[in-house]
Amino acid sequence: MLKKSVVVLGLVVLTVVLLTTLIHAAGQWNILQQMDPEDVRDYNGVAFISPNEGWVAGVSALDMDSPGYIGHTRDGGSTWEKAEVTISQMLTDIYFVDEKHGWAVGQQGLIVGTTDGGKRWDIQTSKVGNWLKGVHFVSPEVGFAVGMEETIVQTDNSGRQWHVLRGGEVASAVGDEETIVLNAVQFIDESTGWVTGVRISPETGGQDGLVQKTTDGGQNWVDQPTNIPDILEDIFFVDANNGWAVGENGIVLHTANGGESWDIQTSGTEEKLLSVGFADNNTGWAAGGGLGVSVLIHTADGGATWEAQTIDDPIISKVPANDIFVLDADNIWVTGNNGFIVSSSQ
Repeated sequence: MLKKSVVVLGLVVLTVVLLTTLIHAAGQWNILQQMDPEDVRDYNGVAFISPNEGWVAGVSALDMDSPGYIGHTRDGGSTWEKAEVTISQMLTDIYFVDEKHGWAVGQQGLIVGTTDGGKRWDIQTSKVGNWLKGVHFVSPEVGFAVGMEETIVQTDNSGRQWHVLRGGEVASAVGDEETIVLNAVQFIDESTGWVTGVRISPETGGQDGLVQKTTDGGQNWVDQPTNIPDILEDIFFVDANNGWAVGENGIVLHTANGGESWDIQTSGTEEKLLSVGFADNNTGWAAGGGLGVSVLIHTADGGATWEAQTIDDPIISKVPANDIFVLDADNIWVTGNNGFIVSSSQ
């Protein structure tokens, strides 16, 4: 009798494990906000520092005086409060390095920063007029922002002063000169980091998906071979060796050697992927979409296979997902156009 009970108990445990695994693989998404209830807003960036506390950044289309928008939640995204700050331009990315220190970037070289968890936001002087599209900090003091016209700026004092490492001049006209657009940046320490985007050559009419690496804090950058024409929108490294980059036409690139070589992974979609995040070497998500469609894909094996996940909502499923933030394997948020926000319930 005891032996039979042990067998039954074992089957129950196995069933629970299998169900948990299937749920994790399939993904369950909580709709926190179908659309912003107060305004017409697009959320372009999202960042969380705990399962409860996070921020979104984007644009409030009907607010002529302050179109840049920052929202703050203390309950995992169920409710949001608008930051009390006038922001004159659309925001495209936001990043918090801890519970107090955060930054958001946007059009015309706009950078805003907080040192008190978002109670107060201050406009910082970037010294550039280019559209800044990505921001990343490795400590409360050291951070980088990137954008149009090959622009890379850096600070070592929390943004009180920003230094132009590269670019920073708005193009006066379209000509035959090569153009580089940088969409995202990530550093794993103060020395080593990557940027991604596209290199456009008007002379040849061609373009190349761009990844560049620095090992000296952004002073020098080296091209890494992607061998693709697709614009790359985002990049994410879990350590010094393992990273992913995503972009248009459903492109997913992976490296296991710090970017010395990049391999194409089969994403299962031809829609533009705008954001990627991983919890560890195996578990990751990418999000994006286009006109009339939202895309969310998941991998549990480092990208060897990617599977589509569905957000079961007639409105959200038809608008692009602009950003994804992975706090850990059980806490993921996706934001997008119309102010939608969903989170995982793994």
